[in-house]
Amino acid sequence: MALKTDTLTPKKTAQRRRKSSPKKGAKNRLWLKIGLGVALVLSVVGGVKYLLDATVYYNPLLGKWRTHTVMGVMEIEFERDSMSSFGSKTGVSYDIDEKRVIVLDDTIKVGVSYAIIDENTIAKEVGKSKIIYKRVK
Repeated sequence: MALKTDTLTPKKTAQRRRKSSPKKGAKNRLWLKIGLGVALVLSVVGGVKYLLDATVYYNPLLGKWRTHTVMGVMEIEFERDSMSSFGSKTGVSYDIDEKRVIVLDDTIKVGVSYAIIDENTIAKEVGKSKIIYKRVK
């Protein structure tokens, strides 16, 4: 008996093709790549700024300092081009030595000298008294 070959082969049916449209996954991957790129750029810029502050623009006063006096707790904060104390921010420049830093007020051209005791302690002389500040971490 001869076998019929046409019954063994499956019939081919016409399939409808969808119109191709961009997949949602592709859009999500694009935003993910953009987000990662932005994060990478920001971390590199932050790292370069940190390295410049720590090497080229090294200033042992940068940061927040606190002291306890008869008048209560006083805080000062030094930034690269300004300082904050008593709720006001003032533009300053620095004259940095190994054991002292002179902070010059840019508007009135008056300086205050801070002695560097160690990396977490500074001192300022006011008249005959000495005010000791500790770094706030």
